[in-house]
Amino acid sequence: MTAISMASPLYILRDRCQEDLRGVLTRLKGLGFDGVEFLGLFGHSFQEVAAWLQELDLQPLGDHVPLAKLEAEPDLLEAYANLGCRYLTVADVPMEELLGQERRLFDRLTCLVERARALGLRLQYHNHAQELLRKRDGVEALEILMAGMAPKGLCLEIDLGWLEIGGGDSEAYLRRYRDNCPVIHLKDYFATDLARLGNVNDFLPQRGGPERGCFEFRPTGFGVLNLPKLLPLCLDCQPEWFVMDHDLSYERDPYEDLGWSLDYVRRLLACCGR
Repeated sequence: MTAISMASPLYILRDRCQEDLRGVLTRLKGLGFDGVEFLGLFGHSFQEVAAWLQELDLQPLGDHVPLAKLEAEPDLLEAYANLGCRYLTVADVPMEELLGQERRLFDRLTCLVERARALGLRLQYHNHAQELLRKRDGVEALEILMAGMAPKGLCLEIDLGWLEIGGGDSEAYLRRYRDNCPVIHLKDYFATDLARLGNVNDFLPQRGGPERGCFEFRPTGFGVLNLPKLLPLCLDCQPEWFVMDHDLSYERDPYEDLGWSLDYVRRLLACCGR
């Protein structure tokens, strides 16, 4: 049984990464993370970051790169492969094109999937809430995307928290794409009433008030995401990575939050004999 590696996203630490990326990587290694998921390299070169990762014995899970940038800079795929990434998340996929001209979009994505595969990279898509809130003829945009692109080799980097925040069914997606979810984001959150949330981007980075279900992000295991129930389905996907991800710490220390998340997930896995 292969061990699941644990990663921290750099999104939650993005402001600190701008000031001292190496220092952030050092702190995350000290917390016990196996790797990190980048949000760009914060002005540093691939060579510089590669040296830090090797020195700290941290694995580069991948990065989030806009679709247009990947198309405009074809050498980027090779640069990430040389950095040691096995995954790369395509970001900023045009939602209007997905909901209206998906065949053209699928052709663009398929080209990138094939180029990435030739370099040993797997291209994946990370959902937020918008792909669940936006629909065509009652079908969620995320389902339109994955139904068309999973057979072509695009992985679903499923974010369980965002999926539920958008009104989606985490269990259904984990079952449907169990063979295509090698990286799973365990985002946790709190809300008293999901029906009141609407689009949480309307009030982020603030918490939601009572009229928006008192929404807030929380460390993994400290919110309403039922991870003990979802974990068997997550494990059925045979993931290589779990990512501790909750976007905002508000007035709390994000390193402390990430440490709580990591400890919770490892203890939960131990209860399942992993």
